[in-house]
Amino acid sequence: MRVPFKKLCIPTVAVLAIAWIAACTTAPVEEPEPLSESPAVRPLPEPIEPSPEPTGIESPAPFDPDSVSVEMKQATFFDVRALIQGLNSIIQAKDYESWAMALTDDYRSYYSSSDTLDRISDAPVLKRQGVKLRSLQDYFIYVVYPSRQNDRVDDIEFIDATHIRAITVNVKGERLVLYNLEKIGDTWKIAIWR
Repeated sequence: MRVPFKKLCIPTVAVLAIAWIAACTTAPVEEPEPLSESPAVRPLPEPIEPSPEPTGIESPAPFDPDSVSVEMKQATFFDVRALIQGLNSIIQAKDYESWAMALTDDYRSYYSSSDTLDRISDAPVLKRQGVKLRSLQDYFIYVVYPSRQNDRVDDIEFIDATHIRAITVNVKGERLVLYNLEKIGDTWKIAIWR
């Protein structure tokens, strides 16, 4: 008797599929070996702390003002002294545009804000004169011009590689900050540090 191929094939394929699925889903269970109490058993090693992931950015060492060489300090002092002498001439000429070019953006923004101008306007000397500052140019005319025409730099103090204080020494021997300066590119500019 002949069994048609179709009838033979379907049950055979079904049996093979079930066997294959059973083989894939069941794994032999192995019993764990009992723990030995012999002296040959060693303790587990201490867990290793993971090392921090490198960020690719190394934090710079803190700036040490004492690390500035004598030559660098002298060169910077001469640059700053020339800058201050130039600023004195600009201020004496009431050249607001040139003075504004010597400012950092932060300085310009701070002394242009209405809050800052209002606070400065409350100074007794300006109140006596009836002056109300409304712009950076007003600040230049009523505050900078009367007080900064004959500044003299006697020393500088490095804060970091791009920030210094220009110092003047008054007749009492007190060291006063004349300007905070920031080096932008190759140029020192008047800066504000808040």
